[in-house]
Amino acid sequence: MLMRSSSKNRRKLKSIIRIVTAFVVWFYVYLAFFTAFGMAFNEFSCLSDRYLLFRLGAMGFVVGVTVALADVFFLARLTRALNFILTLVVGTLFYVTLSMGVLLVYVLVEDYFLYGHQGVFSVEARLQTFFTGEFSILTFFLVVVGFFINSFRLVIQRVGEKNFWNAVTGRYHIPHHQERVFMFLDLKSSTTMAEKLGCERYHNLLHDVFSDIEEPIDRYKGEVYQYVGDGVVLTWTTEKGVENLNCLRCFFSIINRIESFSRRYEDRYSLVPQLKAGLHSGRVIAGEVGEEKREIVFHGDTVNTASRIQGECNRFREQILFSKKLLRLFDKEQIKAYSPRQIGTILLDGRTASISLYTISDPTDGFPDS
Repeated sequence: MLMRSSSKNRRKLKSIIRIVTAFVVWFYVYLAFFTAFGMAFNEFSCLSDRYLLFRLGAMGFVVGVTVALADVFFLARLTRALNFILTLVVGTLFYVTLSMGVLLVYVLVEDYFLYGHQGVFSVEARLQTFFTGEFSILTFFLVVVGFFINSFRLVIQRVGEKNFWNAVTGRYHIPHHQERVFMFLDLKSSTTMAEKLGCERYHNLLHDVFSDIEEPIDRYKGEVYQYVGDGVVLTWTTEKGVENLNCLRCFFSIINRIESFSRRYEDRYSLVPQLKAGLHSGRVIAGEVGEEKREIVFHGDTVNTASRIQGECNRFREQILFSKKLLRLFDKEQIKAYSPRQIGTILLDGRTASISLYTISDPTDGFPDS
């Protein structure tokens, strides 16, 4: 439970830091814009440039922290069920309204400490100056900031953080080889469940499952490569995947997490989803494909083999199967503690050598979910 909480808190902290950083940067953009056009406000000119930079940084930090905390702990829940456009509109309005309120309080407090001892500070006069001078320009500025930050975050949410930055940096613009671990994770008896629940309820079931498994995927350093029908393809770099048995621990953590929500699934769908997985490791080609819609993909026998291994789970009546090649990559002492056993072999089309398949039982005491 502590690990689950720390993982959630880590994601929230990361989001807060990004929002705060964005506000600080945008307040300096605000200064640069008006400096460039000779339109800096009078109250800013009363201090030296050195203090001006500090004031704007502090202002951006205070506004950013307030908005970020409200976003993470309130706005995210409010907009969870909204579509992209509505989330963008509501998020932008929320940012503008809250930011303006914080700015108003901030400038009043700041001016009081700067000029109150001189006897020239007046709340009424400062409010009049604010609403007749800065208000309209700040409103426009904050709409731009709110729209930019919310658009940025929504796009990342839909394509994935790592995919987004990989696309921006052009990491996969030129195809190159990588050593990776792949896990094909699929629902058991999916056809039967779909017929029982109907299309809409089955979609809701998949939505709940995919949402619930995000936490263990993140905890064990996995990446969601693709959602394929009623399954999901996860991947790790080989180093991260075999480190501390991350890819195996991820699977059993997913199983345990779904089981922990069994009552909720029973109430909503009158069933508890069961999952099966096939894992394999090896070299793939990573690169971008497509023109109108670009996507980062992995090609190679490794991906196809992992898919085929997952397809053998029903035949061998096992929750999880993995290749001998992957088994050899694990730390011998770590994997030995969980008694891997050979289940059988498969022969892939076009190959003469068979692939040995291994499994381990759910190590309730061996893979602590903490």
